[in-house]
Amino acid sequence: MDADRTWFEPLARTFERPAYHFAVMLTQNRAIAEEMVQEAFVRVWSSPHTPTAEPDFRRWLYRAISNLARDYHRRRRLEATIRFWDRPPVDPVDEVIHRAQDRDLLRALLAMPLADRQAIYLHYFDELPFREVAQVLGVSETAARVRLHRALKRLRDRLGPASVTGEALA
Repeated sequence: MDADRTWFEPLARTFERPAYHFAVMLTQNRAIAEEMVQEAFVRVWSSPHTPTAEPDFRRWLYRAISNLARDYHRRRRLEATIRFWDRPPVDPVDEVIHRAQDRDLLRALLAMPLADRQAIYLHYFDELPFREVAQVLGVSETAARVRLHRALKRLRDRLGPASVTGEALA
């Protein structure tokens, strides 16, 4: 492993907030998102193959977060089948955030499959070009464009065509 890791801290500071927002969008839980981002940074730090260039570092970090989110949702589906405990109560802070924003759009977006939420978030909220969205998702650029197009169609179908425009999500 490279002994000189001075490049890591500036990149971590640059991407800590965007990575957190990405994780919140994927998990719909602020506490889990914080833990997930911390774990992703640990994994990125400990990997000897972590790229030092900003766009590649972001892709590497977001792939780590995406993998952790996928594992989290897999565990949740499994836990939903095993009923040893009740679901935790709704976090009041999360509820206030949900109510403060466009409820219908947010509700529709959060109800979408994980892959659709990832594509929409990366392109519209994180403003990544399709090439970088494709890299983060581990698909071709064409597949990323198709995924986003289909996700937006499902979102429009759910909300009605007047509800979803490029400006609304930007």
